[in-house]
Parts: sequence; structure tokens; C-alpha cells
Amino acid sequence: MKKKVVPPPATAPADPTQWSDKSQGTVAASFRKHYTDHAYRCRACRKDALFSAAEQKIAYEVRKTHINVQRKLCEACWRECHVVENKIAACEAQWAQSKPALARDAVFLSTWRALLLAHQRYGARENGAAKTMLQKLLDQAADVN
Repeated sequence: MKKKVVPPPATAPADPTQWSDKSQGTVAASFRKHYTDHAYRCRACRKDALFSAAEQKIAYEVRKTHINVQRKLCEACWRECHVVENKIAACEAQWAQSKPALARDAVFLSTWRALLLAHQRYGARENGAAKTMLQKLLDQAADVN
């Protein structure tokens, strides 16, 4: 039986002078000399994923993400989460434009509510006020029919 050989994690040089101002004020700025591949389990799909050293360099030095931010979603789930966020934003924009008509549109209301529930599966904070409002409107729409 052969033993599985795990390659050593890759590294990339760190340049804390390129970090965001807030990150430069952290303790890590004084001792972080390189990034190392970081394996994690996706919060949404539970698959193993990797936040590579090269990706960390881009995140922290180019995009200026705070140094303490770690990935919680794999690439596929992260992309899907952003699709859901964009759809929620579209629902909110529609709602702002025509509340009276949409307040009776059960399809719109249930779609928006389902998007809010899906967003939570990716680790987003619950929007309890919107979910409650949508459920009340859905109940009213059901009473009318």
C-alpha cells in the first residue's frame, strides 16, 4: 500500500507595504514575509478548497482586502453567491419602483423570499425584516385568492 504523498504548500512573497492602511496597522504587517497555501472547507457545499498563496497576494496587495479576511466559500459558491446578491438587488430596485403592484404579485414575492433564503446558505446575515414583510404579503395575497 502506497502512502499518499502530499506536496508541500506553495508560497508567495508578501509585501505588507502594499496592503490596505488598516492591514498595515496590524501585527501581521511586522512579521508576515510570505503567503502560504491555505486549505479550507467551503461553508456552503462542504467541498475541500484551496486559497492559494498567489490568490492571497492578489487579494491582500492588489484588491486591498483586509489581511484577517479568510475565504469561506469555494470559487463556484462565491460566484453563485454574487449572482444571488445581484438578483436580490434587482428585486429591491423593482420593489422601490412599484410597491403597490408588486405587493400583490405572489410570484415576485416568493422569488425574492427564496433568494433571501438562498443567500443565507452562503453565510450571509439573515434579513429578518425583509423575510417577515415578504411572508406577510404572501399570506395576504393567498387570502385574496
